[in-house]
Amino acid sequence: RRVAGAAAEYATLQPDLKVSGTIEDLEDDLDEETESEAQDIVDFASASTTVDELEKEILSLRRLAGLAERVRASHVDKKWEKLSEVLNDPSAFANGRLGDKLVIFTEHRDTLNYLVERVQGLLGRSEAVVAIHGALGREERRKAEVRFINEPDALILIATDAAGEGVNLQRAHLMVNYDLPWNPNRIEQRFGRIHRIGQTE
Repeated sequence: RRVAGAAAEYATLQPDLKVSGTIEDLEDDLDEETESEAQDIVDFASASTTVDELEKEILSLRRLAGLAERVRASHVDKKWEKLSEVLNDPSAFANGRLGDKLVIFTEHRDTLNYLVERVQGLLGRSEAVVAIHGALGREERRKAEVRFINEPDALILIATDAAGEGVNLQRAHLMVNYDLPWNPNRIEQRFGRIHRIGQTE
């Protein structure tokens, strides 16, 4: 029971854990499981080998979760501050004006959604931002690409690596890696979207 209780508590500290049902359902299921099955759940979720280690891990996770909440509540985002400086500095753009196209690459869709909202708020125009991510179908991606390339109001493309291959974005004069992928080849693929034959800026 102690193992099952610790496993259930561990599971509650992982809000993004994909489980069917509610946490209460998971706790009920754990109460009905044999101790060895509950131990399998603990082994899968943690590197801890004893109940004491698991309890220490839970305390550590609680401390880290509290720290993360304090950071989130502070609304301080250094990456965003630097990006907003670029967006507010006309000299950063090729022709010294915001009319130039900009591509912002990020790793995760949550970050993409966050950036779309922040950039639209900063510019005060939702039509200035186009997004491409993996959940878009091929036709939707193509429409977003065409819109970014051809429409003068579409100034900024925010994309995950779904736009990192097979997309010609040479209309863009500037690219920002909001966060970097682990694999350096993917960085080169991103650069390749704007570094095409005919790109002079």
